[in-house]
Amino acid sequence: MIFLSVVVCMSPGRESQLAHCLRQLLAQSHAPFEVLVVDDGSLNGRACAEAFSQTLQLRYFWRENDCCVSRSRNLGATHARGEIVVFLDADVLLNPNALAAYAAYLGFRQQDLLYGYVGYDKTRLAPSLWAPETAVNWWDTRYLWEDGRVRPDPKLYHSAYEFAWAGNFAIYRETYRRLGGFDEAFVGWGGEDLDFAERAVHAGREVHFLVDAWGEHQHHDQNAPFHTLSGQGKVYAFQPHPTMPYAVRCQASSQALRDLNGAIAGHYLL
Repeated sequence: MIFLSVVVCMSPGRESQLAHCLRQLLAQSHAPFEVLVVDDGSLNGRACAEAFSQTLQLRYFWRENDCCVSRSRNLGATHARGEIVVFLDADVLLNPNALAAYAAYLGFRQQDLLYGYVGYDKTRLAPSLWAPETAVNWWDTRYLWEDGRVRPDPKLYHSAYEFAWAGNFAIYRETYRRLGGFDEAFVGWGGEDLDFAERAVHAGREVHFLVDAWGEHQHHDQNAPFHTLSGQGKVYAFQPHPTMPYAVRCQASSQALRDLNGAIAGHYLL
């Protein structure tokens, strides 16, 4: 079975969200995997992470706060032992079969970058399926809700790397190494992930989407420095192009669609 490394990136003030994230990793059906928590300068992240050290194969890395998620991801990937690295923001809660799905799909497509479904729409709130006391964003704006079903927005097929949002994605560790990791000139939220995906496509890799790896985004204040510093460093500029150089796929098993459609219709929309 493929060994995975899950790199969880967190920032100050995210301790409670990290705890929920790690608790949800305990519920994953896939084994074996390790967890690498990379902490961008929080005060209590170590205690939160180490509370799970007896139940998860977990390592913790703390560094001085600089609001550079690229540096956090690169640090985690450097220490990763798994064949596949799953990058996860500390405020994301994965469904129990997400890691198994990443391993299954990437096991046959080592050149791919796979991006999971995450609730990015900050205006749509509901209690979490797995932590009901926690408010989550559940709608991924890269998709449409039509006739009671989730459908990929056609824009994914035309501009895949413009929607390669890295809060929940997976890649072979060797592929990551060959691409040189994330550009650490980016500061704050956004841009570094689109730049990474575009470089990957230009290097002959492929960006695809995986509904099976769906998750919730824990709702939080957007006034933290990580968000307000966006644009203070390097800025990503999307270059329009006629089409992608390959056929973009949005993978979704029938079971994952039943689970996600059922969660939306029977829980989040209620």
